Amino acid sequence: RLLSKTDDAVLHDVERFFASFERRLSRFLPQSDLSQLNAAQDERFKTGPTLIGAVEVALWAAGLTDGLYDPTILTHLEQAGYDRSFEQVPSPQPLTANDVSAGVSTNKAVSRPKYSFRSVQVHRSAGTIYRPVGVKLDLGGMGKGYTVDRAADRLQGLGPFLLNAGGDIFAYQSPPGERGWQINLTHPLQPGLSMARLYLNHKALATSTIAKRRWRHDGQIKHHLINPRTGQPAVTDALSVTVVAQRAVLAEVYAKVALILGAEAGLAWLQRLPGVDGLIFTDKQKILHTDGLTAMLDYVDPAGYHH
Repeated sequence: RLLSKTDDAVLHDVERFFASFERRLSRFLPQSDLSQLNAAQDERFKTGPTLIGAVEVALWAAGLTDGLYDPTILTHLEQAGYDRSFEQVPSPQPLTANDVSAGVSTNKAVSRPKYSFRSVQVHRSAGTIYRPVGVKLDLGGMGKGYTVDRAADRLQGLGPFLLNAGGDIFAYQSPPGERGWQINLTHPLQPGLSMARLYLNHKALATSTIAKRRWRHDGQIKHHLINPRTGQPAVTDALSVTVVAQRAVLAEVYAKVALILGAEAGLAWLQRLPGVDGLIFTDKQKILHTDGLTAMLDYVDPAGYHH
C-alpha cells in the first residue's frame, strides 16, 4: 500500500517490483531463485543479483545478531510442520487471550544444529552462493523487509510516502504539517483491535509475533519463529515485538531477535541499539517499550481499542 500524491504508473511500477522480488526470493514458489538454490545438488550455485544481494544482507544481519537471526533454519521450520505456504498448513491454532499462558509445548534441548549462517558464503563478483548441500535458506520476513527498502529507494524524491507491505512499513518523510504517518499496531490476541498508535517520521517499522502463525503438529503447538540455538520454535514470554529502525530489514531482524530473547532481555537489547526503538506485548498482556519510543507514541491500550 502506497500513500502518496503520485500517478498510477509509479504505483504499477512498485507492484511489478514486489512481484519480481517475490518470484526470486519466495521459498514457496518452486521456480524461485531461492527454491532452486535450496534444491541444488552442487555446493556452488550461480544466480542473479537479487538473490545475491538478499543473501548477503541476511548473512550480515546474522553476524550482527551473533546468529540469533539465522537464515539457515529452514529445515527446522519444515520439521516443525511449516513446509508450505501458511494458508495450507493444517490445524492452524491462532493464539487467543484464553490460552495465552499455554505457550509452546516444548523447549526440549536438541543437539546444536550442524550448520549455521557461517556455513554460507556469497561471492558477489562471481555471482555465486556457496553452501553445503542440504543447507536450506529461508529469507522470510527479512526478505520482505529487504524488498520494502529497495522499493523505497526507487520512490525517494517523489515527496512524502508510506509504503506498507503486510505490516513492513517504510515512512518517507511526513505528510505536510503532520508529526508523522499515523500507524495503529494490531493487537496480537485480538486482530480486529489495535494496541498502540504511533507516528512514524522518516523511519521503517516491522512486527514479529508468535500469536498468528501457529499450528498443531505431532500433538504439539508450534509457531514459525525458530530459535537457532535450539532448532525449535522459541519459548518466549514476548507475544509480539514491533521495532522502529532506519531500514525495514533491520526492523524485521531486530524484532525477531528481541522476541526470541524474551520480554525483559529483548527490551534491554533494543534499548542498547543506537537509532532503534521497540514495543513488546508480553504474555501477561502488558506493553513495554524503549525510552526512545515515548516521543513517537500517541496512545497505548493493552486491552485493545477500535480505530
